[in-house]
Amino acid sequence: MLSLLDRTAALRRGAEIVLRVLGADLAAGANRIAEDDTMEVVAVVGGNTEALNGLLVGPQEGLGGQAAVLRRTAAVDDYCLSRAITHDFDHAVRAEGLRAVMAAPIVRAHRLYGVLYAARRSAVPWTDGDRTTLLGLARQIAVAMEVADSAREMAEVAVFGERQRLAIQLHDSVGATLFSLRVALTSGRAAAEAQADATVELLTDALALTERATSELRAQTYSLHQAPEDKALAVALQGDCRDFSQRTGVAAELVVLGDLPLLDAGRADVLRRTAREALLNVEKHAGAHSVVVSLYSYQGGVGMAVADDGTAGDITLQDERGLGLRVMAERIERVGGQLTCLGNDEGGGTVRAWVPVARAFQPAAP
Repeated sequence: MLSLLDRTAALRRGAEIVLRVLGADLAAGANRIAEDDTMEVVAVVGGNTEALNGLLVGPQEGLGGQAAVLRRTAAVDDYCLSRAITHDFDHAVRAEGLRAVMAAPIVRAHRLYGVLYAARRSAVPWTDGDRTTLLGLARQIAVAMEVADSAREMAEVAVFGERQRLAIQLHDSVGATLFSLRVALTSGRAAAEAQADATVELLTDALALTERATSELRAQTYSLHQAPEDKALAVALQGDCRDFSQRTGVAAELVVLGDLPLLDAGRADVLRRTAREALLNVEKHAGAHSVVVSLYSYQGGVGMAVADDGTAGDITLQDERGLGLRVMAERIERVGGQLTCLGNDEGGGTVRAWVPVARAFQPAAP
């Protein structure tokens, strides 16, 4: 499953396994599509996909909505007769002739990705072993969906990073050429005016066109260079990793683990400054061959780790080799975050930072 880099593909693969392992007549996967935990059924195996695909399941609605809210497996022996659930989807369930239905939340680190369903066309009760198996499969799908989210996020960051590179190239090449052309035209017009030359009007028109082209180029390069607010931090850190590699010859990569909550500009800047200082420490002290900078969602905020494979040994916030680490910690603490430094078991060290989003929401434990 870890090789699947698409949410729907991961859900479909999971549904196929449910059908085979649990001997179900139908299996399906629903994808979380809204912050209120609304889900959409997107992968149906063993049944009428037209009748079930696209169903929207809200919080507490039906069996899947109940499993999502409770964050645990829910099951009924006869769906349409059960008093334990709402009956928003009885029409679709009857159309498929389903009776015994079970749903498990697809959850990882308290984050809901969707729901995995198993169904039979007979009222044979689900066993505890069936529940455990479905929940285990749902957890595996959660990992696959997290990987899919990370792959999508990294692809988007790469696109905006390339846009910024293109914007800089256009500015340095075409922009410089237009500037030189404008200077030449201005000088030519001045000379023509001094001699009452008839080409003054032509030069004036050419200069106006050059000014217009320069203005349009400036607007387009600015648009290309601007990353969306939710991608700006990752794009900036990707650039810092690239600059670090070019400067030092040490491989440096950025990894974005899934969707990140939006940070205000101040907290995002603190994380970027922290990453730069950590990279500088690696350059000065670590003797590393590679560095990985990771961004991830964690406890109502954004976490970042800068890990290297060097030989500098344990580094603490009380390290006397410089003020860098203490300054990093102070910056992080000012915005309500935390910073830690520790050595890795396999060598090298890791700097971890975490900052909360404004009015951070701490999800209740399941």
